Amino acid sequence: MSERSHSVLVHRYRGPHAAGLEALWEDTRRRSWIAPRAPHVVIQVDPHHRSPLVSETARSLAAFLGRQDPSVRIEIVDTGATDADAESAVTVAGTVAHSLRLPASWFDSYFLVTVTGVGPDAVTRFSAALDAQAAPLRALNPATPSATLAYEAHRLFASDLVVACATCRRDDASSDACWFVSPSDVAVEMALARASGCDPAAMPQLTMLARHEILPAVGLEQAIPMLSGYVAPAWQAKVHAARNRIATTRHAIVQDVVAVRRNLRRIPPAIRRRLAARKRGAG
Repeated sequence: MSERSHSVLVHRYRGPHAAGLEALWEDTRRRSWIAPRAPHVVIQVDPHHRSPLVSETARSLAAFLGRQDPSVRIEIVDTGATDADAESAVTVAGTVAHSLRLPASWFDSYFLVTVTGVGPDAVTRFSAALDAQAAPLRALNPATPSATLAYEAHRLFASDLVVACATCRRDDASSDACWFVSPSDVAVEMALARASGCDPAAMPQLTMLARHEILPAVGLEQAIPMLSGYVAPAWQAKVHAARNRIATTRHAIVQDVVAVRRNLRRIPPAIRRRLAARKRGAG
């Protein structure tokens, strides 16, 4: 399998965000990344790291898309699952997880944009695009490890466009605003890891993805800004990784027991069918 390459558009802006965002969307439009043919666009916003910059970015994108095509239906929603999602969830087989409960809305047709902030996370070291996409699965599959859900969400329902928002210094909202934009969720995650001074291959969620697919080569459209304060210590991730391995093993055992019970219930009917077939053959 050949290595794929994905571009990440990086904008760093000092000053009022409105002007910077307008330039960002024009740049994105020129790359045909936000010219969907679908009549329905959903902009999902991760509430976990929601900031004024994240909210402003989502509203600005919705306004820009509305000006481009007034006939397009545009929704801004939170990434988390609702009570309605829990009631209508569909169970499917996973690749890493034995089974998954998915929101029924994932089976609808629309152009999906994920707008997310960035922040430190004790389990994954930093939380951004992959975490945001997995938010509905975390609510519906609370016993499944987060890295597993991040991979399954990427595999089943990756965004058509990802916009990650940050300021150069996490503890200083007045520092330069930065946006990382790409049709590839993985490319944005890798670019953010590099901007935070980390090796993408060492990030837990990207490590999980690398077990199942080749990570893309990432082409940066501009010089990458350095981000400060967005990565949790490595020792915390190692502690949680050990706990996750135990949780994963426990989850797999539970799923295996369920499968064994289900198969055992099928054995008597199978035996009856075989005996009936023998009787017909003997007759």
